[in-house]
Amino acid sequence: MTVLLFFIIIAVIISYIDAKKEIIPDKIMIPALFILVALKYYENTLDLNTFIAVSIILIIFVIPIVLNMAFGGGDLRFGAFCALLVGLEGIGYFIIIAGVSHLLILSIVRKKSFGFAPAMSLGALGAYMLGTT
Repeated sequence: MTVLLFFIIIAVIISYIDAKKEIIPDKIMIPALFILVALKYYENTLDLNTFIAVSIILIIFVIPIVLNMAFGGGDLRFGAFCALLVGLEGIGYFIIIAGVSHLLILSIVRKKSFGFAPAMSLGALGAYMLGTT
């Protein structure tokens, strides 16, 4: 429960900043990654599959960066943060829900680009809920 609460707090902060400034600050994200790993370790929910999930997201999310699309290192780190929450069993749900959420957000705000963190937050929470039921 502590892991989920910590994730929600950080996700709300990062989503707000990304929606307003289209940036994900490392001074929040990097410590949050280490804290989430420590919390998962403490709750005994950190396993090899979690690190596989993070690796999958890092590989998938590096592609838009290499292709010079509107994606940056902050998105990469926040994606890893989300993968830490959902684990391997939730990765597919995370990617689908985040992608659909982002398309919906873009159509609502009627912009060509918008921070991806709000959609990733929704995707991770949706995947977490689907994976824990």
